Amino acid sequence: MRTEFNIDRERHNRLFYEECVNDSCVLQFHSQIELYFVDEGEMDFVVNNHYRRLSAGEMSVALSYDSHLYKTPRYSKSSVFIIPVYMCESFIAATKSKKVAYPFITDKDTVRRIKECINEVKREGVNEIKQSGYIYVILGIIMDSVFFNNVDIAQDPELSARILYYINDNFSNDISLESVSAEFGYNKSYVSRYFKNSFGIGFNRYLSAIRLKKALTLMNERVHSLTRCAMESGFNSMRTFYRTFSDEFNCSPMEYLERSSENKSLEKIERRSGKNREPFV
Repeated sequence: MRTEFNIDRERHNRLFYEECVNDSCVLQFHSQIELYFVDEGEMDFVVNNHYRRLSAGEMSVALSYDSHLYKTPRYSKSSVFIIPVYMCESFIAATKSKKVAYPFITDKDTVRRIKECINEVKREGVNEIKQSGYIYVILGIIMDSVFFNNVDIAQDPELSARILYYINDNFSNDISLESVSAEFGYNKSYVSRYFKNSFGIGFNRYLSAIRLKKALTLMNERVHSLTRCAMESGFNSMRTFYRTFSDEFNCSPMEYLERSSENKSLEKIERRSGKNREPFV
């Protein structure tokens, strides 16, 4: 399963609240703390390889750079509260050597207390001191409500961000674990362990994933050769591209394009006939 660095979330690094219907997201991570609430119905969550189906009145907790995804199996109303790290530096410092062992809160009274604090944070006219105070009350409740495990390497949010931005800006070039380690002045072994510990995915697999994402974007434009799609995405040989693509999607690039064309043709036929396909969740 591919994990994505949510670059758009990073670029809009601010306090954020949103209500959603039938929401879902791919497996991703970002520097901000993400609190996700199921208000009606049910949703499936994965946070750092922990899975649970949550129902109304329950929530998930994804701390800084925790990998997470969620999807709606049938129906849901939900809400998400995003806290940027600059608004909770003391909490980040207190948890930088820890990972949440079980990232779900199912006690509905606890969830209700957290949501009451969120309502105060987003109340119109609230001053910054009160807002900051309620954020720390929320994080204090979370620290009392979830279990933490110690990790071998303490996470440095600034270093994590610098590494991820560097990869995002340079993945189409000939970069590697060795070159990234040299760029930031650390040995290869340390960066490898730091990356896996911080983001829940190995460096090489992550690099392949974002290169594949770029290749798929170019392929779907249907104007480039497969060779150009591969080379512009950072793959140094077609053999590597074909092997990586097949490992991820269980088909060759040509088979993927053929299936994609068939699906688009089917969608056109069904739109013309007035038929609606059942949405994929």
